[in-house]
Amino acid sequence: MKEKKKVNRRTFLKSAAVGIGGATLALKGTAKAAPAKKVWKLKLQSNWTGIGIAAQDEAAKLFCERVNNLSGGRIEMKNYDAEVLLGIGETFKGVGSGVADVAVTSPIYHRGIVPVGYYLWAVPFFPNDHLEFMELWYQVLGGKEIWREAYAKHGVMGLTYECSDEWGTMVSTKPIRKFSDYKGLKVRAFGIWADWLVHNGASIVTVPGGEIYTAIQTNIIDAAAFGCPDAWAGAKLYEVCKYFINPSIIPYDTCEIIMNLKTFKSMPPDLQEIMLSASRIHNLDVTSRTIVQDAKARKTLADKGMETIILPDGELKKAEEWCWNRFLQVKGKDPYIDRLIKVYTEARAYHKAYFGPKRLP
Repeated sequence: MKEKKKVNRRTFLKSAAVGIGGATLALKGTAKAAPAKKVWKLKLQSNWTGIGIAAQDEAAKLFCERVNNLSGGRIEMKNYDAEVLLGIGETFKGVGSGVADVAVTSPIYHRGIVPVGYYLWAVPFFPNDHLEFMELWYQVLGGKEIWREAYAKHGVMGLTYECSDEWGTMVSTKPIRKFSDYKGLKVRAFGIWADWLVHNGASIVTVPGGEIYTAIQTNIIDAAAFGCPDAWAGAKLYEVCKYFINPSIIPYDTCEIIMNLKTFKSMPPDLQEIMLSASRIHNLDVTSRTIVQDAKARKTLADKGMETIILPDGELKKAEEWCWNRFLQVKGKDPYIDRLIKVYTEARAYHKAYFGPKRLP
């Protein structure tokens, strides 16, 4: 009869350790190494940072920080100032081809590629004077779908509109007290507003925003529409222009944040949502800061000797009617424009019905 091996605590622990060690070796032989975490390194081309617009500079910094932090390091986005990666006229194609991954730009600059961009940017006197109103026509009435469908054909994803700042106050070397005073002047302007000025006898000259100062100084142009009072003050236009023409005929021009569509689609859903949500917050960052900056800038322009001229209501009403009818006349030229006409017409009616009775004296 075989004698049973005596098992005590020491021999049990010894044999257990041998077993665990063997199992560990076996696991080491079969386990696969964890895959390395993919990091999306994104280049952000901002078309208005580094040129003296404080609201854009601050918002771009916050945008990158927010995306990088929310993604837990899976996205590393870096901002590049105006003209560094792409000129403003190259931005749309450059994002579509991947030269830049993301951009803060404006649809007006690629209207030759996507015609609806002309009107996504602005229709003069269209009442983009409340952020919630812009959210209405973009998020609820169909503006977002028009934007994204039109851009997708060019490899571009529209992340969000950007409620930029007021556009259409003008600097001028001549006093403008009625629209007929533009007759014979060389003016920098865009879109339907440029059409209206031509209707009043002006000629339009194309000048990049960063070259307005020199263009006025060298008499290439006599007057210009560009951006907000902060932009005028930052560019020191008070040194070459005596007159500041108000009001802004576009309360907020509509800019945008766009992204390479292929890169966006390559991201998992949570990172896509981070890009979308952070973009919408960037919109708020810009909009809120323009109030402070523009208020200060208006004082700067006055202190530096610019005369503020406010056009009379009768002149503005005449211009509003002409510009809206001009917009309606493009119906039938592009299916996306036709859809936008419908969206804007509906939104305009809501604005009148909702904000009209709420207006304070």
